[in-house]
Amino acid sequence: MKQSSQTATPLNESEFTLDDPSKIGTGAIKYDGGKPCLWRGVFAYFPRAITQVGEISTFGARKYAWAGWEGVEDGIERYSDAMVRHMAKEGAGEEVDPDSGLLHAAHTAWGALARLELILRQKEKPVTLKEILDEEG
Repeated sequence: MKQSSQTATPLNESEFTLDDPSKIGTGAIKYDGGKPCLWRGVFAYFPRAITQVGEISTFGARKYAWAGWEGVEDGIERYSDAMVRHMAKEGAGEEVDPDSGLLHAAHTAWGALARLELILRQKEKPVTLKEILDEEG
């Protein structure tokens, strides 16, 4: 493998590396310090749970439509309610949802992710004056 004669330099001050400092001049480093570890921190930690959440998504897509959940009116509140209903069923001793045949815990996890996704999207979306006036109504 041919090595570059250039040295690796971060593009901005917020980039840093967790690699051995002696490797900085070689380019055999990655400026990924401070970035979320999605593979190690999500998929490698929770492979069974992520698979079950995927099963819930597939079940929901077959029952409704792929990505249909995104357009549900009052989605944050309704997915919060559904999430808590699944938690309550599990708490009452019912481990498996009779409609899907999947664990209530998996439905709860899916609901938490859907709810969080909608909350984050809402925070990213700029609020218009019309929306503010409509809320004051």
